[in-house]
This record gives sequence, C-alpha cells and structure tokens, in this order.
Amino acid sequence: MKKLLCIALCLLIIVSVVGFVGCDNSRDCQHKHYYIKETVVPTCTHDGYSVYSCRTCGYKTLSDYTSALQTGGHQYKNFVCTDCGDFLIDQATDTETLSYTKSTDELGNEIYTVTGITENSEYIKIPSTYNGIPVKRIADKAFYNLLNLKHVIIPDSVVSIGKSAFQYCLELISIDIPKSITQIGEKAFSNCQNLKIISIPNLTLIPEAAFIGCSSISDIVIPQGVTAIDINAFSGCKNLVSITIPVSVTAITHAAFMDCSSLQEIYYQGTTEQWTAICKETGKFTNTETDASWDANTGNYIIHCSNGQIEKLK
Repeated sequence: MKKLLCIALCLLIIVSVVGFVGCDNSRDCQHKHYYIKETVVPTCTHDGYSVYSCRTCGYKTLSDYTSALQTGGHQYKNFVCTDCGDFLIDQATDTETLSYTKSTDELGNEIYTVTGITENSEYIKIPSTYNGIPVKRIADKAFYNLLNLKHVIIPDSVVSIGKSAFQYCLELISIDIPKSITQIGEKAFSNCQNLKIISIPNLTLIPEAAFIGCSSISDIVIPQGVTAIDINAFSGCKNLVSITIPVSVTAITHAAFMDCSSLQEIYYQGTTEQWTAICKETGKFTNTETDASWDANTGNYIIHCSNGQIEKLK
C-alpha cells in the first residue's frame, strides 16, 4: 500500500513539473519566462518602449514607455525626416534630376526654365544656374501632382512661377519663395492641403485660385504692393484664422476668401474709410444660386483698421 502511494505521489509530482515547465504560445503559459529585451527608442512623433520576448515560448509584453521627443529624434532620409517631414534646409543639395528648357528673356539674355523632374523626390532644391546660365522661371505644371513632394527651395534668380506649377502637391509642407518672384500663375499652389506657411512675394496681383483649397494655412500676410486679390484666391482655406491686408489693395473679387470658415481677424493697414472704399465683389456667380461674395461662408471676422474696427455684415 505504501508502495502504491509512493508511486502515485511521484506521478503527481512529475505531472505538476511538466505542467509548470511546459510551454505554449499563449498568454496563460504557467512556466517561468526568460525574457530577451528589445528597446524601441522614441522619435519625434512616436513613443519609445521596451519589448520583452520570452525566448522559450515567444510570449511578448511591452513596458518602459517613454514619450515622443519634443526636440530631436528625427530619422532623416535625403534630408527629410521620414516621421514628421522636418527638413534640413541648410544641408540640402541641389536637385540633379530636374529638366530644363533654354530660351531668352525680354532683354535677349539666355535663361533656363525648370519644366519638371525625372524622378520622385520628397524635396526639390532648384539651383540658381544651370550650365552657367541663370534659372529664371518655373514652367506651367512643372511639378503638378507630385504626391511625394514635401519641401521646395527656390533661389532668388527665379522671377516667375507658372500656372498650376505645384497644384495637387498634396504632401507639400513648406516652400521657400524668394522676394525676387514677381509673378505667380493661376492655381500655382491649388489644393496643397498640407502647406502650413506661405510667404507671399512682391506681387501686384494674387491670381485666380492661387491658393484655393490650402486647408492647413492658418495665417496669411499679403505684402504692400498687391493691388488686387482675384477670384477664389484663398477660397476653401478652412483653417485660415487671420489675414493681413495692406492699403495698396483696391479690389477683392468674387469668392476670394469664400469658405474660409475659421476666419476671425482681418488686419487692414489703412483706415475704416479706406477699407470701405475697396471694391469688394458680392452676390452670385452668373447662372448659379451659390453666394459667391468675396467673404461668403467665412467665420464672423472682425476687421481691425488703424482708426477702429468693423464687424462682418450679417
């Protein structure tokens, strides 16, 4: 009898040990885990953490979380951070895959016009010269619908940007436009939905639909010297909060700021009388029932003039 009890006890012990050290891939494994630690460092946009993997059964657990970095932590490829799009503007080199056409300017001088790019890139840096000849223009639709493009640097040799040159560059975040630019074509930056900051150069006209649908822009400063803001110039900039308008502006046409639904402040650099004197088109487009006033469907903005304020007419 004692021998049978001893045998039964031994079997129970063996079963218990097997149950304890046995291994499957479930979270409910009863054996003692022996972990291998793998550290994932935080980046500019993602938290860091540690991955503990059992080398016996493969069970994994995450812990030791660290917050994404406020500064640094970028992972750069070709001068652009693959996580947040930060751009090493001072280190970027001239883009070598641009295409050009040669012509002459009004004075008979040889110039180059950038007409496109032969391969996709997250940034474009246009050189000031090509084969020793100045690069002066960006052609119509030169970079139309480049879906990977995030950053653009334009040299101060360039004087004009063509129609739809950057239209539908949906990932475009920043563009460095020099003061040398005196002409921008219609729809030049139309529907650049991620473009957050735009520096408007020394133009006399902001052309039709130049920045229509640039829904990430929150602030616009129109420089002195601009006399007219054309149809749909900033229409659909739904996150636009403030605009600065100089006294040189004499005309704001149909739908110029239509559907800028977040607009709260207009800073006009002249008097209330001068603001009232500006030709501001109101009413509907021909053959439509849609209100196409210059400020149709905007927020309830206040115009801050040098001698007082004006509220939006309701």
